[in-house]
Amino acid sequence: MVNTNIFDICMAEPDPRTEQYLQSPLQMEHACDLLIASELFQFHSQRMTRILCDDTLKATDPHEQLILYGVLLAYGRRKASFLRDQKRWQPLLPLLMDNVLVSVDPDVEDTFSGASSGGSGYQRAVAVPIEAMLRTLSVRLLYEVCRVQKMTMKDLGPENFSDSFIDYLFDLIEQTRHMQDETFNYSVIKLIVALNEQFMVAALHSHEENGGGKHNHGDHKTENDNRVLQVLMARRGSSMTFGENMIFMLNRASRSPEDLCMQLLVLKLLYLLFRTEGMSEYFYTNDLCVLVDVFLREIGNIDEDNESLRHTYLRVLHPLLMKTQLRSMPYKRAQIVHTLESLIENESIRDIDPTTKRLVLRCLSGDWCVQFRKKSSDTPRRVDSPALSVTSILSDPQSINSPTTTTRPDRSNSIRGKNYKGHRSAENLLDMGNGMSRRPSEQKTSRGGHFEGLRQPSADSTTSLPRIVTASTSAATSSVPKPRHRAGSMDTEATTAAFSTLTT
Repeated sequence: MVNTNIFDICMAEPDPRTEQYLQSPLQMEHACDLLIASELFQFHSQRMTRILCDDTLKATDPHEQLILYGVLLAYGRRKASFLRDQKRWQPLLPLLMDNVLVSVDPDVEDTFSGASSGGSGYQRAVAVPIEAMLRTLSVRLLYEVCRVQKMTMKDLGPENFSDSFIDYLFDLIEQTRHMQDETFNYSVIKLIVALNEQFMVAALHSHEENGGGKHNHGDHKTENDNRVLQVLMARRGSSMTFGENMIFMLNRASRSPEDLCMQLLVLKLLYLLFRTEGMSEYFYTNDLCVLVDVFLREIGNIDEDNESLRHTYLRVLHPLLMKTQLRSMPYKRAQIVHTLESLIENESIRDIDPTTKRLVLRCLSGDWCVQFRKKSSDTPRRVDSPALSVTSILSDPQSINSPTTTTRPDRSNSIRGKNYKGHRSAENLLDMGNGMSRRPSEQKTSRGGHFEGLRQPSADSTTSLPRIVTASTSAATSSVPKPRHRAGSMDTEATTAAFSTLTT
């Protein structure tokens, strides 16, 4: 028979040794994972989660609450369906927010959060208040719930997420900005961006249900309903750490599923800020330059499995370039154009996602990139230098014995004429051999003898050139050597000019 209270097994009564043996989040997570992996949880998970939630509502001892929150978080991260149960979590949210509002000394809390890094394995001999542990777990639980649930405007009402609570979250970021370990600071930022998405989605659905369409006034109404944005606008001069660390998180994000989700949430808030009047210049210019570097790196490196993430980056890139300080300050514009064009080039040999193409063209529609696109399209493409070939020498037999003033066809207006390589097929050689044999002065040269002169290991070898000339001019009557001009020689002036245009 299953025990009616899971904590009759774990701890019969609050034990102060909890602080001694569970001093870091890593130790707490390990203990909770062992409990979830037990047979009790494996075979009776539904009943155990119900007991957990009931005990959380009734628990008053902070040590017991600490274990409860840890188990709820560990199980919820394994099964998102548990976190999506709004009826189960609705009465728990106020308890979690009360723990977040508890004031804790940042220096003391840094001891608890810093131990999770495990970099040096060193633990400070400082007693960490249980309130600091509860606040950290409560912030993480709130983020996980806001990340997976789909709340309505009623669920997000002031009775649940008040303006004062949201304002306090921004205060927490400023208060903990000097902590050695940024884990808690980043956790609060993730909670804010998750709340922002909840307001964005809820306001959009509410507007659609009221019969609104996709008009500008609807977008304006959505922004007014977003209390995260309203609070940030009211304190935009005193919440610069929030913007700085948000960009820093985006820059350090990995390819893990958790970080990919975080990137999407941060990008949605950036999109909203760049498009909101009065907030488009919220970030420092240097931070915007860092953001451009992040965009250039991520847009080109995202794999095809995360195409939606690339689309989000492209959607945010357009207002970033057109609405912020970057609209008048050129920063890596040539690289931006090159990166964007690389996403949609070679459409004839590879599939281009239509959404990607549409978003790229929208980013390239601004006046800032016209000069770079025109320059890249007008610059002549450099081709390989033409090699000396048998055909270039034998194409005109008179070019060998003609004086230095031999008239050459004018190819100055043809790019192909400057760099064109003669074709080396046997048919062309045969035709040229026939053409030379028809000349009166070359009747004595047999076709076989002609090809014997051509059968050299390499037509471009300098050692084979005298033999080729001997084979093709055996009937010449003049014994005075004359200077030879290679008809296929490279136009040095034209090539130098083309190279200079490529390097500018």
